[in-house]
Amino acid sequence: MPGMNVLDNIPKVRFHEPELNLPGRLSGLLNEEEWFTIQFARSYIERQLAVHQKSRKDNIVCVRQVSVNGFGIADLVSISWESRLDLNHGKLVSAEEFLLNFKPTIRAFEVKLDNWRKGMIQAHRYRFFSNAAILVLPADKVSNALRYIETFKKIHVGLWSFNPASKKIIAYYSPRPSSTIQMKHTVKALQKMANASKVLPISQKP
Repeated sequence: MPGMNVLDNIPKVRFHEPELNLPGRLSGLLNEEEWFTIQFARSYIERQLAVHQKSRKDNIVCVRQVSVNGFGIADLVSISWESRLDLNHGKLVSAEEFLLNFKPTIRAFEVKLDNWRKGMIQAHRYRFFSNAAILVLPADKVSNALRYIETFKKIHVGLWSFNPASKKIIAYYSPRPSSTIQMKHTVKALQKMANASKVLPISQKP
């Protein structure tokens, strides 16, 4: 429930957030959108192979609030890869080596409780560092955006809905993963996620 100090097992990239210093903002409390994002992330991790039925990538890591200079802050970024490609047997590698050897799929999600137009524009920017960008809306708020599904397809931004009560994810349109537009930003995003998650097989850097 929004405002509750819930158990948060979806790591978050740490950076300076001025709003945390505003009156009325209590440390450890989640706002409604943060709560929704965490519930979505948990359901997505549990159901990723059902959502991506043709995928063989059975490992997944999700990190919240991934900031990439010039392209905003993605509410959630997931990295998935195949276990069989871990030829290093758990040995840590650089972000560049991870991209080359593990061939991960990086999906950046923008989560909005309303204002889908703003969310679509924000998600579109994430294509510079991710293989696929997706807007996630509450199930009861997706109908207006669905009227413009052809626009989502034209700019290669996915449109999904999520119902926290049923944990159901509906993928109305999922763009086919493609090469990232600017690899240097992909490497930076991966490094931030590795430092935040502590479980990616990527060497941490200060």
